[in-house]
Amino acid sequence: MNLNKLKTDRKGSVEGLPLQFMIMMIVAVAAVGILSGWMAGIEAPHSISDVEVISAEGLADVDGNIDPVSVRVRDQDGNPLKDATVYLSGLGIRNADGGKALAYTNDDGIATLDNLVVTPPRGSFGTVTVNVMKTGYGEHCSTEFAVISYN
Repeated sequence: MNLNKLKTDRKGSVEGLPLQFMIMMIVAVAAVGILSGWMAGIEAPHSISDVEVISAEGLADVDGNIDPVSVRVRDQDGNPLKDATVYLSGLGIRNADGGKALAYTNDDGIATLDNLVVTPPRGSFGTVTVNVMKTGYGEHCSTEFAVISYN
C-alpha cells in the first residue's frame, strides 16, 4: 500500500459510515420504543394518605370503658379506602370480650370500633394509636387520640 498516495488523495471515502450510522440509529430507536412501552405500563404506587379520627370521646370510666371510635381512611387520591385494617394500640386497649381492637373500613372508608376497654391511664391522661394497613398500599399510616380517665 502506498502511503504517499493517501496523503495526496483528496477524494475521501465514507462507504461504511452511513450504513453503520443507520444500524446504530435503528437499534437506538428500537431500544427507546421498548423502554417507553415498558414504562407506560407501570402504575403509580398506592398509598394511604389520610387517617382521621372522626369521633372519639376519649373518656374512660373507672372500669376503663370508652365510647366508640370512628376512623376515616383515604388513599393517595383522597378517595375512601375500603377494606383497610384499622387496629388500635396503647393503654392495653381491647374489646370488652378481651379480643383485639380491630375493624375494617366500609365503602365510605370508615371503621367504627365499639365496646372498647382500656387500662385507665396513670395521671389521668394517655394516648391510643390508630394504625391503618392495607395490602398493596405501602407502609401503614397512623395517628393518635387522647384518653382521659374521669374517675
